[in-house]
Amino acid sequence: MISPLMQRLPPQLDAQQQAVVSHVDGPLLVIAGPGTGKTRSIVSRAINLLLLGLVVPSELVLCTFSRRAAHELRQRFDAAAQAVHYAGDPSAVRVATMHGLCHRIMSRRPESVGLKPGFTLLDKWEQLDLLGASFHRIFGPDLDCLQQQGWRTTRYIATRAGRYFERIAEETVDPAVLADSDNPFHAALGRCCRRYEAVLREQGALDLARLQVKALALLGDEVIAHNVGSGIRHIMVDEYQDTSHLQGQILFNLSRFHDNLCVVGDDDQSLYRFRGASVRNLLEFPTRFPHAEVRQLTVNYRSHAGIVAAYDGWMPCADWTNAETGGVPFRFAKTIRPCDPDSHADYPSVVRVSGTAPEHEADQLADLLGLLKVHQVIARYGDVALLLHSVKQRACRHYVAGLARAGIPYHVAPAASRPDDAAALELRRSDLPGLGFPEDKVCITTIHQAKGLEWPVVVVGSLNGPAGDDAVGRELEAYSPLARCEPIDRIAEFDAMRQFYTAFSRPQHLLVLTAAGSPARRFAAIWDGLPHWTSVDDPPLDRLFRRRFTLRTPASPLPPTDLIINRVKRLVVRSAE
Repeated sequence: MISPLMQRLPPQLDAQQQAVVSHVDGPLLVIAGPGTGKTRSIVSRAINLLLLGLVVPSELVLCTFSRRAAHELRQRFDAAAQAVHYAGDPSAVRVATMHGLCHRIMSRRPESVGLKPGFTLLDKWEQLDLLGASFHRIFGPDLDCLQQQGWRTTRYIATRAGRYFERIAEETVDPAVLADSDNPFHAALGRCCRRYEAVLREQGALDLARLQVKALALLGDEVIAHNVGSGIRHIMVDEYQDTSHLQGQILFNLSRFHDNLCVVGDDDQSLYRFRGASVRNLLEFPTRFPHAEVRQLTVNYRSHAGIVAAYDGWMPCADWTNAETGGVPFRFAKTIRPCDPDSHADYPSVVRVSGTAPEHEADQLADLLGLLKVHQVIARYGDVALLLHSVKQRACRHYVAGLARAGIPYHVAPAASRPDDAAALELRRSDLPGLGFPEDKVCITTIHQAKGLEWPVVVVGSLNGPAGDDAVGRELEAYSPLARCEPIDRIAEFDAMRQFYTAFSRPQHLLVLTAAGSPARRFAAIWDGLPHWTSVDDPPLDRLFRRRFTLRTPASPLPPTDLIINRVKRLVVRSAE
């Protein structure tokens, strides 16, 4: 059921999106691939419910993962409400992060879980300050044991311990059980965590992880849960693959009064295991809600057909089957296809850059980017992003040096910008400044920070390096009452596949894979057979450099084809030397 007034909201919804928007009652799971319009679909569904009069604004909750995502969701919802001339008050619709939603729940009856009404909520930086201020009380009795693990400085101990304390709460580990461990280090962590929680109680404070623990405990009271949940008719959650077990339980408890829980996500882009996120929330949703409707969004509106084919063929290279009898597969089977593939220009949209050493690789990459800019294939260097596993100096210094040698401006996004905090409970359009990166510089950032973003040209590096390891989660797994979702010996492979799938799906027009020498073996399926950017034959190269990879400036005449070809041939000769 779709309101006729939705026709005022351009562009028109495709058939898959219409199926999502027309679902107005009961649980709904939407598996949405990259660039398939998932945020547009969730916003359109919310607007449709309002237009049909099935919900009033105050009964509608839109929830997402981060402040940046919530800010975008707020902006797009307000714009859509204005476009359809919605007569109600769209500002009454609650748009929040999960932490913001938990804070709202806790504000109802904090005394029921042992907190005063004016409790203090600590973001990650404030938590670190607290650990430093109470360092000797929290860590002093076990300092020798921690230092034997290589935890030397006060700052390092506070930072590392804070990560463990967060996961202890996220994985519902009882610190007392941890303290009784036969492993001296684990036992020391358990004792330190108990002292940390005592300090929090004395100061009337909560960190973000324990905010969720308390919110779930509060919802365990039927009267309070009814008072909180009865004012909500529909909950819609974006980026559901990034929710933790605790967050999933909170959403289930809130939705049991109306059963109108709509979750949207992509299991192939689940990146935040190291923060406690659990892809099982998405994979097991049909089991949790057997009567749920399941829809897929698989038409990509972002990327060139060649790019879509490359990353869509990447995921099936791993074995996602579950050997357990009746076990849920570790991935939803899906095929992403480009919208109107015949309309895409014929040029090599996925190429590789390789060098004999990191410095040579970086120079090759700089040559390619310089050529794209000289011949106006890109309007500015800000149309290019270099995505890496890490932007610490050891991971990106040779790329930075190569760009600097070529005189190409770049911007390295901070590896740890101020974390999302829960203080912004419900974001309005004016709550956050503009978000983005410098438009005149190549953006060097992590794959995690690039999630949800797109650029005309994306370069993916780190193909020779590690894909990350959830060491904290592995250490705490034996103490968690939660059943294991994925085989421990396959988690590293799964995480690597998902991480680079996310990276490969960021570009609109050109995907560049870069490595010094041969990349790790896992990349053979996507790397092997790719043309090196200097060795593609002249006609495809001509077509590549006649493209316009930005829509932000008007088209202007390109230099003659022979000038481009001669420039590339000179680069080939130079690289051979």
